[in-house]
Amino acid sequence: MIQQLLVTFPPMLFGAQALLTLLLIKGDICPGQRGRLHKMLPAIGVLWLAVASLRIEAFMVVFAIFYFYSQVQTKKTREKGPLWALHLANGLAFAYVSIQVFEQPNWPASAAMAVMIFFLGASFSQLLLTIARSRLQAFHRILPVTGIVSGMLLVLAILFSSYQLDEATLASATQPILISLALLISTIVVWCWHIFTHKAPEKAQLSIALLLALASMTSLQSLFALAV
Repeated sequence: MIQQLLVTFPPMLFGAQALLTLLLIKGDICPGQRGRLHKMLPAIGVLWLAVASLRIEAFMVVFAIFYFYSQVQTKKTREKGPLWALHLANGLAFAYVSIQVFEQPNWPASAAMAVMIFFLGASFSQLLLTIARSRLQAFHRILPVTGIVSGMLLVLAILFSSYQLDEATLASATQPILISLALLISTIVVWCWHIFTHKAPEKAQLSIALLLALASMTSLQSLFALAV
């Protein structure tokens, strides 16, 4: 179970890294916001460190992220720091996730792993932006919509994976499939709750949504393994 959970981390972290990089390079952010976004990088680095327990190659991403973090300020700053290190971290993360995608046992599993970049990445990114008190309010609508669209694609991946199961295996997998779908729907509802209620997103709400998303994707790993 722990291994299946850790497998979902790389696409999530790559998605979050890519968005943070975009904001740090192209985003119209004030010096205070830049410093607060820099503070989010250790969380990404530590989670990559957990991934390194599966594959030692993840250490390269950890080193690149923490090198960049060591060269920037976490207070008000206009300095962008050594962006080459951040680009290196993103390139290494992309390579890691690409390998992971092609290592999946079947094409629905590969497609789902690729879609997790957007589903988990958007969820984790919004949580980090909320913790960093980002003023980029548009992302609090864009990221949940990204989650809805990618969630629909994940449902299609589940459907195609189910078609590859024989009757006996499908009968035993019905309950896990329903649990995964229930968790996926619950994730979307909790994630988009601030849109339904016309309120600002809360850290607790987004944390619960992320945990539900990780639980759903972890459950999917066992389903895709049955379709080998």
